[in-house]
Amino acid sequence: MRIGFIGLGNIGGPCARHVLAAGNELTVADLDHDAQQRLVDAGAQEAAHPAGVAEASEAVLLSLPSPEASCAVVTGEDGILSTASPASVVVDLSTNSAGVTEDLFKACAAAGVDYIDCPVSGGSVGAEAGTLTLMPSGDETAFGRVKDVLLCFGNEETQWLGPSGTGTLIKLINNQVFLVGTQVFAEGYLMAAKAGLDMPRFLDVLRGSSAGFYMLLSEMIVNRQWDDSTYDLSLAEKDLRLALESSEQIDTPLPLTRAAHGVLEQAVQLGLGDKFFIGALEALEHEAGFTVPVPPQED
Repeated sequence: MRIGFIGLGNIGGPCARHVLAAGNELTVADLDHDAQQRLVDAGAQEAAHPAGVAEASEAVLLSLPSPEASCAVVTGEDGILSTASPASVVVDLSTNSAGVTEDLFKACAAAGVDYIDCPVSGGSVGAEAGTLTLMPSGDETAFGRVKDVLLCFGNEETQWLGPSGTGTLIKLINNQVFLVGTQVFAEGYLMAAKAGLDMPRFLDVLRGSSAGFYMLLSEMIVNRQWDDSTYDLSLAEKDLRLALESSEQIDTPLPLTRAAHGVLEQAVQLGLGDKFFIGALEALEHEAGFTVPVPPQED
């Protein structure tokens, strides 16, 4: 199948390589010339802009950092819709708001193009392994035409989820639960440390109790392992902001999510945007006037 891929970063790059390795014809574009060249060296064709990718492709996959980028690539000057053939498919792997997803679906439909919102979960590790969780929604027939391509990098149990926007909303809620839950542990950990509790005993009790559900990344938080990131704090801030924007459309209050977003926002202002998202602990420490020490390493 003739596939286009726009956005070749930590998620898009590995996904595009899987698509190419499966024997598809691939045309790529990215603002990062080095990322684009790596795919060209592997056998892909390159295009100067999204319109060139669409012109060469039956389906175009997007993996972009923001809703603004998705809108520009699809509907902007030299965007996909300026050259896409009717009945072609746009599959957006990016995380957008519900409103942006609706706008892109309508813009593509007006041009006779199918738009599938298909956000992913699993990070760069899942992308490299080809095991991402995919959340596709839109036209079910259009999804059927590109399902085999998506399975090049996605979980084999991937299923169509429903009308356009369903996948986007599920992804936003997934991130909301994960990010807020992780921050809840960080708050409790900071409180215990500042109170002078015996931290090894404290952590042992939590692990064996109901709080253990919130301790997925506790070891990384305790050891302050957020310099190497697979999910930047700035992206986490963006994802919670999009969840809040979407909740307003659905008229659903999200007070915990709003509070967690405020912490991430403050962390970005402190210069932590390129750290792993658990580095938001530093924003909490800043407010508390206390830095949790790293425990001594056991022999």
